[in-house]
Amino acid sequence: MFSDDEIAKFKETKISDKTIYDGRILSLHVEQVRLPNGAVAEREIIHHHGAVAMLVLNDAGQGAFVTQWREPLQRLSVEIPAGKLDPGENDPDEAARRELNEEIGYAPTTPLEPITTFYSSVGYSMEKLHLYFGPHIAPVADKRPLDADEFLQVAWLSLADAQAAVADGRIVDAKTITAIYWWALQAAAGRMTPDVG
Repeated sequence: MFSDDEIAKFKETKISDKTIYDGRILSLHVEQVRLPNGAVAEREIIHHHGAVAMLVLNDAGQGAFVTQWREPLQRLSVEIPAGKLDPGENDPDEAARRELNEEIGYAPTTPLEPITTFYSSVGYSMEKLHLYFGPHIAPVADKRPLDADEFLQVAWLSLADAQAAVADGRIVDAKTITAIYWWALQAAAGRMTPDVG
């Protein structure tokens, strides 16, 4: 990590914090901060409960992807299954299992493997994503319903098809691109055999 000296050189000190909007998914805060040189600046920060995302493969070695409308982009987006952590929820693994059931009707048959944890956009958001890999999944007997405002379609893509979807712009989502690159690295290292679809 960073030394105390390194932190002190760049640290911003919060002077005030005003909540501008407090919604169901996120809240927007405006902070006044003192910079390392003593000047004061304003930071707009989105507070978010965090999320999970899962790269899961079927027996043919294809990954599960969902297509849905993304209103901020005004377009369709192809993504790996994902979902928000509920307020106060502290077990991302449990949230990942819930979202797999809800979005694609599958459950892992072996423990989900953590790939990495990362922040979606560190310049203005605290959203922390937990990315998992599920190499062994099976259909669930009791599928949870989608959220009332959720409409999506499931597709199974080979690694090559997923990479093509990144190249042609169907996949523009950061968590999904991260998962695909990780998948490609594992395949290149011989740790899994990609489906050639």
